[in-house]
Amino acid sequence: MTYAVALKLKPETYQKFQQLHQQFNAGETESLAKPLGAVLTEISCEVIEQLFGEMSRSKHALDNESEKTIQQVTDTMQKYMPWSVSFFGNERLTPMVNYLAEMMDQQAGQAVLTYPVDSILIKETLGNIEQIKQGNSAYIDPAFKGFVQIIDQGVSCLIRDPKKMLKFNLVVDKTLNGVIQLTTQLGYKRLEKMGKQFDLESAEIYLNHFLGFLQHSAQLKA
Repeated sequence: MTYAVALKLKPETYQKFQQLHQQFNAGETESLAKPLGAVLTEISCEVIEQLFGEMSRSKHALDNESEKTIQQVTDTMQKYMPWSVSFFGNERLTPMVNYLAEMMDQQAGQAVLTYPVDSILIKETLGNIEQIKQGNSAYIDPAFKGFVQIIDQGVSCLIRDPKKMLKFNLVVDKTLNGVIQLTTQLGYKRLEKMGKQFDLESAEIYLNHFLGFLQHSAQLKA
């Protein structure tokens, strides 16, 4: 069985991207870098908000550290996402746009952005969550570490791989690698800290939230 993470997109965001996708492939001569940077920023912020925003503001949040971390990551995305695509003409950007378009779909009228996840990693994480449900707190930490790996696979599919397609010069590439490293580590360290601090009830609530984005092959075909 194959697994994927499916993240909802707002209808207007999806529509903006699809319109740009059509313009890129129609050979539009006017630069589309600025509107592309804007819509990619919107997509990034929507994804971050879904995964972490709501839970960071819930009554189960340990403190406001998570919300501060999310804001820092979001601010960084808003700064560097438009900047990163501003260097290129439409022809250079088109393959990346087509790549991202293949990762978008509509499921029951809902626009989603999906990425595949390693099935072995998923099974291990699901096994850890089952142990938590049975009252075994020793599995909280490995379950959260599993979700860090699942999220990192998304970062590779949705950010690292598209970045490689653009073939930045050495200076810009090094800058962007540093930005990606900084922002991901901020989030991952926070998640791992939560895994060490949560009790069984809070851990299960958070992990069930993340599980809500997981789909298996039968759902994907539907």
